Amino acid sequence: MRACLKLPERGCVEGQPQHLASSLALQKFEDCCGWSKTTQPRSFFRQSLKKTLFPWLLVCVTVLLGSAPAKGQASVGVEKKFPQPQVIHYDGHCLTIDGKDTFIRSAEFHYFRTPPELWRDRFQKIKDAGFNTVDTYVPWNWHEREMPSDLNDFSKVDLSEFKAWLDMAQNEFGFYTIVRPGPFICAEWAGGGYPRWLAKFAPTTGDHFWLRSPEDSDIAWSVHWYDAVCKVIAQEQITRKPKGAKGIILMQIENEYDAFKCDNKQKTLRALYEAATNSGVNVPIFTCLTRECRESSDLVLSQVFDCDNYYVGLTAAPSCAERMMSLRAKQPDAPGFVTELQGGWFALVGDRLSEDNYSDARHYNAISLMSLLGGATGLNTYMFVGGTEFGGWGARGQTTTYDYNAPIREWGARGEKYLVAEGVNQFIRENETQLLRANGGPCELQGSPTNLFGGVRVGPDGTRFVFLDNTDPKNPVAGKVTVMPGNIVKPSGPIYNIDQDGNRVLIKTDDAVAQTNTIPPFEVTYDLAALGAKVLVIPPDKTPAEGVWYPKPQKPIARPATLPAPVRIATALKRNDPLDGQWQPLPAGTSLPELGVNDQRYVVYRSKFSLTANAATNLSRLLINTFTRDLVFVQVNGQIAKRLYPSDAYAAAATRDTKKSFSRIGLDEFDNRFDVGNLLHAGTNEIVQLYENIGFEHGYFPMEELSGIRKAGLSDNEKSITRLLDWQVMTNVSGVTDGWTQPGFVARGWKKVALDTKDSIPRKGDGIEPKGKQDALFTWYRLEFKLPATPAGEWIPWRLLINASGNGYMWLNGHDIGRHWEIGPQREFYLPECWLKLGSGQTNVLVLGLCQTMNGAELHSVEVAPYPDSGELLP
Repeated sequence: MRACLKLPERGCVEGQPQHLASSLALQKFEDCCGWSKTTQPRSFFRQSLKKTLFPWLLVCVTVLLGSAPAKGQASVGVEKKFPQPQVIHYDGHCLTIDGKDTFIRSAEFHYFRTPPELWRDRFQKIKDAGFNTVDTYVPWNWHEREMPSDLNDFSKVDLSEFKAWLDMAQNEFGFYTIVRPGPFICAEWAGGGYPRWLAKFAPTTGDHFWLRSPEDSDIAWSVHWYDAVCKVIAQEQITRKPKGAKGIILMQIENEYDAFKCDNKQKTLRALYEAATNSGVNVPIFTCLTRECRESSDLVLSQVFDCDNYYVGLTAAPSCAERMMSLRAKQPDAPGFVTELQGGWFALVGDRLSEDNYSDARHYNAISLMSLLGGATGLNTYMFVGGTEFGGWGARGQTTTYDYNAPIREWGARGEKYLVAEGVNQFIRENETQLLRANGGPCELQGSPTNLFGGVRVGPDGTRFVFLDNTDPKNPVAGKVTVMPGNIVKPSGPIYNIDQDGNRVLIKTDDAVAQTNTIPPFEVTYDLAALGAKVLVIPPDKTPAEGVWYPKPQKPIARPATLPAPVRIATALKRNDPLDGQWQPLPAGTSLPELGVNDQRYVVYRSKFSLTANAATNLSRLLINTFTRDLVFVQVNGQIAKRLYPSDAYAAAATRDTKKSFSRIGLDEFDNRFDVGNLLHAGTNEIVQLYENIGFEHGYFPMEELSGIRKAGLSDNEKSITRLLDWQVMTNVSGVTDGWTQPGFVARGWKKVALDTKDSIPRKGDGIEPKGKQDALFTWYRLEFKLPATPAGEWIPWRLLINASGNGYMWLNGHDIGRHWEIGPQREFYLPECWLKLGSGQTNVLVLGLCQTMNGAELHSVEVAPYPDSGELLP
């Protein structure tokens, strides 16, 4: 009977795959067999009822009779179902694509953090490093920026950029692709990927979370996003491509769900899985750090395999081997994949840059090799390509740079970590066949020092892979050890992962899960640098002395002999924003997303009203209630109002307040308060409020909040509003609306100011900005500079060094290059070469729009310079 069940042919684009994940069929099957029911979202029933009776019967027969396991697959728990196993399937060792066992060597590359004009450069560098796969998140809020009318309205979705990236990756560079569409992606990205407008549909403002929960309304909107993005994923998956062509091989649902606390996560995961498969996705689906999918006996979730993310301490690389062994023991019918192998770390406003994180090239090498010792057959480096939060799309508290100290830096340069990736990928490629189906793991190293960790894996033909790791970051180690393959080593202490807040999170692993080998002990001579890690490959019938050590030395990156001289800018044009333009009435309680504002711009509010002399004296407080604890700056009758709360120092820093992340802002909580005494007068008054969106939080309650000012009014106290004011709104500052950010704008009537040309400009640091005085709400600077042409055969990236006070945005030749935060530590900003004008007769225009803080908006000095030690000679 099973032989008669015909699977869709590869390349078929008609209809849906006959997949186990048809929940309606499973529901009917459970009803007739008396099995316990699973709760399903109403949105899925609506979709499933569109199916015909035949697919339902086909699935039921498949469930009753089972299907033949793919080659090498272990029958563990609920049997895995692969709609097109001849194209892609997996077993307890690895992924098999087009009949070939394949190690997934993957690089995380976010298309939304690199200008499209530079994708080709980054792809080529990824290719040259030896990767066969690229991975990306797909942020919902990047692709559906405006609020739709309802769940069935997809008119606001634009996935053209995602499709262009897939096309270039797969068809031009020959990469397999892995996609991770969330809906929650974290990624230090605004809202964790959730659109700001989504909060308008939140059913509750209670003390529990809505997004990522099993509430029907959250699931319905998540399915709305999946219905859009999964149609593209289905079209681009490898099962729809001709044999030998590249396509999407894996799709992730949710993201690090273990870190989120709620009940009944299974309901949400099932809904996402079903939404994907109902849209035609039939490649394997996975999760990361989601225990609900490990060892699952659920008929749906058992079809999802879980992966690990490794962010570990400098000397904790051995934990990667131990965690990988544990993961594979819990999922013996799935391969061991590392979804995020730490390639660096992000940077925070007021904290430190990525380059100052401990995660260096030695650490990257060690965690790569120790993951392989544990049996990993898929490694995805996060991040492999550093990027930029153009337009302020980073989450609240994130710097503009998302360099991550990645192997390919934000500006495209390659460094020591890149050479590590080349070496590790070379080892995998040259030993792939034996490595993929090797057995073994950590074991005793008899006669070794305490800081030496390692083990052995043995390939099907007897090839021995001896992995060694020196966990001492200061001292090298050398000598001889006896490898004892049958002696399992238990973890020496607790195992931790590092979360997005830098906290250590305890990871539970199984004891004694290493696979033992029957081969006899053998002696190895080793020599490891401080924090060094290597693997010795001993072919069958060869002695350890005849083995080959990896990673092998890689060819150094060729640099230009000299770099162009920095360009110091001596003058700038300056003008305060008039904060006047196209005003529109603001209905009470209207948020910015309801006005079509879902990004991170500045917005202006205005109220004109009359007061009696008595009221002008008594109503000395302005109380403001925002939707999400953003910042407001106030001008009353042309004068700057004194801030009462939050403090001037906090308003200048504009950082993330995690203490308030677990409480919703109340309707009568006045998160911005000002003293307007002596500024009001009898008769007509005007108050102008500059609203600063300091970033969309990527977690907790602020992720579920709208933006903008909910209400504001005058009072004689700081507890309640005495007189509620009516407001108008201008959804951008005048300078943006009037085209001041564009290179062709003619700045008439602007004041020319001199800049310092002698003091050196620090490239990083906190609290070193110039100290001025606030005399306006928003100030503009406009600068011009020229750069030389790049010599033939060379590539030279450029950076902006700036010392200024004030927070705001910067534009290079009309392109938004991100946010400036006066507090630092970032003082150096990437100038993408695709947006620069190089050579004789070419003029570049840099525009700064700065909200004045207590330090004003003082531009002290500006320099444009090449990144040091990062130019390259082209091949």
